[in-house]
Amino acid sequence: MGLTLLQIVQTAANELGLTAPTTVAQNTDPQVVQLMALTNRDCVGLYRNYDWTDLQIPFIVNVEAPITITGDIANGSAIINNITSTSGIDTTYAISATGTPQAQRVAEVLSANSVRCSMLNTADATAADIVFAKDTFNLPDDFDRYIGQTWWDRSNFWRLIGPDSPQQDEYVRSGIFATGPRRRWRQIGRKPAAWRIWPPPFAGGAPAPGALVFEYISKNWVVGADDVTKPLFTADTDEPLLDDQLIIMGVKWRMWQIKGFSYAAMQQEYIDAVNTKFSTDGGIPDLYLNRRTGPFLISSANVQDGFWPGPGNP
Repeated sequence: MGLTLLQIVQTAANELGLTAPTTVAQNTDPQVVQLMALTNRDCVGLYRNYDWTDLQIPFIVNVEAPITITGDIANGSAIINNITSTSGIDTTYAISATGTPQAQRVAEVLSANSVRCSMLNTADATAADIVFAKDTFNLPDDFDRYIGQTWWDRSNFWRLIGPDSPQQDEYVRSGIFATGPRRRWRQIGRKPAAWRIWPPPFAGGAPAPGALVFEYISKNWVVGADDVTKPLFTADTDEPLLDDQLIIMGVKWRMWQIKGFSYAAMQQEYIDAVNTKFSTDGGIPDLYLNRRTGPFLISSANVQDGFWPGPGNP
């Protein structure tokens, strides 16, 4: 691993000609407090501005099979009563049944045997089969942002369509042409329960349940002595998942900027170092000047991205 918070601040202070502290996180000296705050500030800027390899994390969404139970539906009512059991059902579930409109959802679980829907039902049905399908999933606790074009349905070997705009999402949920051969997704509402797919995994009405995946950038760029990651330095023994030398350079020019000293040269040195580091982070692909693109036989250029090999190609 790299340098600790204490070592980073001590090095920056020494290079600036300041008194190096013996502690940082619990230090009440105004200058040390400022140095720690600027260290956190610099690291937040680094992780937000670049997709560093150490912060890239794959996330698997295991889509569950729908739950089919019975209940009573009343025309003009948003309540479904006499449900066999509401155990495990919450507002992340969509509903499909005779008498329920398209894109019906659970708005509230009222009791062990009743739920309130998001829309009024359109027909009467007694002891009807009601399908509850989980279509909304929690984003990871350390989620900051998506890595583009990493959204895939691994069970069907095809890309997910998305992120849908609010307009496109309403078009498929509310319009006549509601379904297609592929799943769509959108982030909706407040986190964590904000990653929603369409169509919901109703049996026979959408691609089968399975594993969906996307990759994201974690906001946790610090690892503590307990090997648990977090979004800020809080202890002297914390170590960054970002390059410690970049952090030292960043703290130096930020400290001089705050103090009103000339900092342009240090800032430019820092910017150049960050760009150089990021250009090599995670490796560099080979670039060919001729028509040959690489010594591989399989790529997205010659293999379709769905149900290969096998029947049912979209």
